[in-house]
Amino acid sequence: MTESVTQRLRVLIVEDNDLNAKFAEIVLKKYNIKADFATNGSLAIEKFLKYDYDLILMDIQMPLMNGIETTAEIRKYEKQLSVEKPVVIIAVTAFALEHDREHCLESGMNDYLTKPYKPAELISAIRKHFEI
Repeated sequence: MTESVTQRLRVLIVEDNDLNAKFAEIVLKKYNIKADFATNGSLAIEKFLKYDYDLILMDIQMPLMNGIETTAEIRKYEKQLSVEKPVVIIAVTAFALEHDREHCLESGMNDYLTKPYKPAELISAIRKHFEI
């Protein structure tokens, strides 16, 4: 049997709230997408440098290093390493104002999702970047 795109999609959920992380994991599992987890930006960068992720779901408010700072570091590493295809980063945040969205996109994120989100909203955001 041929491996589907979703089985090959490597996702990192960067989220310090266990319930939010579990919710994202459950939604992804319905599409046969497995995910790794990081509870803060520092751990996310470690995992990013160690594994080849296609997608990062990035919380904005986290201890140690927030999502904006983490994204900036990831983009810096991608530039230094001359990465051919940058990882897709989707902001996942409770900040719902237009300037918050713009700030996330300006920091190098590809998309923006407001918490709480519905499963269909997460899948729709992923489908903008991947065939699932």
